[in-house]
Amino acid sequence: MNHVKESLQRLGKIRAYVIGLLVIMFAAGSAVTPTSVSAAVQLGTQVMPLSYGGYYVLFPGKLAPYFKSGKLMVPIRAFSSAIGADLLYDALTNSVTVSLLDRSVGKIKAGQLEAEFNGETEDSLGIAPEIKDGILFVPASPILEGLKTFRWETQFNNVNKLTLGIGARKGEEWAKPEADRALAPYPVETTAHPYPLYPCTLTQTPSGKEYKLTLGVQNTSGFVIPKGNAELELVSVDSKGNSYYQTLKGPDSLTSKAGLLSFSVSIPAEAEYVLFRSRTLRAE
Repeated sequence: MNHVKESLQRLGKIRAYVIGLLVIMFAAGSAVTPTSVSAAVQLGTQVMPLSYGGYYVLFPGKLAPYFKSGKLMVPIRAFSSAIGADLLYDALTNSVTVSLLDRSVGKIKAGQLEAEFNGETEDSLGIAPEIKDGILFVPASPILEGLKTFRWETQFNNVNKLTLGIGARKGEEWAKPEADRALAPYPVETTAHPYPLYPCTLTQTPSGKEYKLTLGVQNTSGFVIPKGNAELELVSVDSKGNSYYQTLKGPDSLTSKAGLLSFSVSIPAEAEYVLFRSRTLRAE
């Protein structure tokens, strides 16, 4: 009798152990780990700012480019304006055509992989355009390639921040948008270091009858920036091509290496894209 009782006790202990083990395994399996949740990208994050002519080209808020399958997706209307190209909409086919000089990339349509190059050849864009928040995004590289005017390359600064450098191909003419003319080359005699600030985010919100632009930057110069020793220039361009030039002084305090800063300005109309550059000043 005692033998049976001891066997039942051992069986009860084993059962309790198995149940406890299953509870532990279930808890471990259902736990949320950091790698199982992907953080949402902040609105207006500049994942790879465009760069040409000594300044950055930024797209604010929901117009900000993003990566898809390793390709940079850009807002087609704002992107076309920023590179000085024309954009035509065809209501019959619900598609758009980007043209510059005598070259074009046409029949660009959300969800459609093929596009028409120079009105003749159909070829793949690599990734189908898509609509996000009512905005048509397209892969940047096949548009630049199709227009033939541009050369471009991925560039890294000294802290491995990405930039898409764009320029005219050898032998090609590129008439930049009128807004670009507001930014003459920095005078050497008053400039200590050009382009010390890298743009990280750019948001845009309504503010009464105006709009508020908030630019987040990082000090990527490799040195400490003294108080009040930097100058920022912004040219915001709206959908009608009107541009608004502004100069900002900063920062208000010493900025450490890789330090983050934020600046806000008011503009009279919603911006499609923004030109940005910065410099540190020579001591007088």
